[in-house]
Amino acid sequence: MKVKKMIEEINFHDSNVIELLHINDIVKLKIDLCMWKQKGYKEDAVELKEIVLVFNAVTNYIWDAEKSEVDINYDTILEMSYDGGVLKIILEDDEISIIKFKCNTVEIT
Repeated sequence: MKVKKMIEEINFHDSNVIELLHINDIVKLKIDLCMWKQKGYKEDAVELKEIVLVFNAVTNYIWDAEKSEVDINYDTILEMSYDGGVLKIILEDDEISIIKFKCNTVEIT
C-alpha cells in the first residue's frame, strides 16, 4: 500500500507504539491501533487491534529523542504525516520523540 493512502485512510492519533525496529532499510512498527477512532467503527466492536507496519526501501532515517528506539513502550502517537515522500511520526511518553524517514510503500499485518 502507498504510505500516502495509509495516512489518508487510518487515524493513528492516540494509538500506541509497542515496538520500533530499524534494520538496514526496513522499519517495523508494532502498534495498538485505536479502532474506535476509525471510520465505520461500530460500538460493539473491539476497541484496540495490534497491527504491524513494515516500511521497505527506507532512506534518510532519523531518530530524534532523548531515549533510544529500544526504549519505546506504549508511546502515544500524536501525529503521523507524509509530505514529499517523508513520513514523520511524533510520539509522546514522558517526552517527545520524532521519527522521520523517506519511503513510498508500507505493508500492514
